Amino acid sequence: MITKRAARWSKLALLALAAGVFALAGATISPGYAAPANDTQVSIVQGVPDKDFDVVIDQGTPIAHDVKPASPSGPFPVQPGSHTVTFSQNGNPVVQNSFTIKQGSQIDLVPHLLASPSSPPVVMAYDKYDGVTVAKGKALLVVSHVAAAPPLDIRVNGEQVAGKKKVFFSNIANRESSQQSVPSGTYKVVIVPTRKARPMYYGPVPLTVQGGTIAHLYVVGEVNKKTLTVALRVLTAKKAGSTKPSEINTGTGGQAFGHSPLLEVNLVR
Repeated sequence: MITKRAARWSKLALLALAAGVFALAGATISPGYAAPANDTQVSIVQGVPDKDFDVVIDQGTPIAHDVKPASPSGPFPVQPGSHTVTFSQNGNPVVQNSFTIKQGSQIDLVPHLLASPSSPPVVMAYDKYDGVTVAKGKALLVVSHVAAAPPLDIRVNGEQVAGKKKVFFSNIANRESSQQSVPSGTYKVVIVPTRKARPMYYGPVPLTVQGGTIAHLYVVGEVNKKTLTVALRVLTAKKAGSTKPSEINTGTGGQAFGHSPLLEVNLVR
């Protein structure tokens, strides 16, 4: 069953990071990492094409160098509280903004383009998943659209999922996110404009899902320059027997729900 678009930011924290349990051809998977329960950390998901960023927290020593587009980096430990993050290229600051993180939380800092490539990029912060559970034999797949692209469908190419429509996620616009529980297995997927089969912006590629995992798939890049791709984060999840996972909402969807993005800033490109 296709879940409704998530249009709210939720308070979520990162579980242990597990590489190799959710395979997607062409995706970049961050290194495996088992985080202690009380760690407070940030990760970087670089969504701006044609830029390699150095990343500095609070004007200190860079925590990451030359972070390339679609290449997740981290996690990196930080102290709880308010901080400033600066993304620079060749020694020149490109974006700087503040964020706040709670004790034991982990967030992704995601610089990315808006739907119109002529608009300056922004930065968003995504919380992760504290205590999220998935049903036995299933995985939770979360997709965030942070690319210079129109609304997107993520479709199963030539396959049915549990006899339903050939769409994982439908009509996801820039800065929107959606999630759903999917059975273990391998599917051939494509990213296309909403309600269209062509052009294929990405894929078809095989998508292999292993039960007991959570995957956050960021769609990044720019359609006009044919740089649309994905950055994939893979995590383990707590098992919930045969029950369905609790609803998890991420992103704003461009809609007012009484909550705004943790981070959003205009940049000079």
